[in-house]
Amino acid sequence: MSVFVWFIIILLALIVAGWLYMRWKMSILKKASEAEQVTRENRLRDLPTIPLAARDDEAIYQWSNFHGERLVARVVGPEIDEEAKEVTFVEIVNSDYLLLPDECHFQKYRLEIDTVRDAIKADRNDPEKGRILRQVHAKIIGYVEH
Repeated sequence: MSVFVWFIIILLALIVAGWLYMRWKMSILKKASEAEQVTRENRLRDLPTIPLAARDDEAIYQWSNFHGERLVARVVGPEIDEEAKEVTFVEIVNSDYLLLPDECHFQKYRLEIDTVRDAIKADRNDPEKGRILRQVHAKIIGYVEH
């Protein structure tokens, strides 16, 4: 046989070996990603959820992928209008951890905050005082089920 035929045979063998190696590596990665997904789902399932009876009536709670459900703000002067499905707050204090575009829970309601008239930082030197939101309007989008 000529050198050219041997070159083609070796080249084809290397291509097949490379293809088999890539398939083996891909199967390992697939198993690892499936295991990571199961671990992630277990971690999310095991995150703490605060039961409705244990919640403070003057607090707002919000879900976080890292902490579960947690207290993220305190409210002042809530006015609930169930017919209009609206809640108005005079102020929401200590709201640094409150993510405004996300769903939050207040008492038995699931809320989505849509307008905030004014937001200030109470004292920049004292982080414990946190952000203050004034004249906050939220829509009731449902009810807390636990």
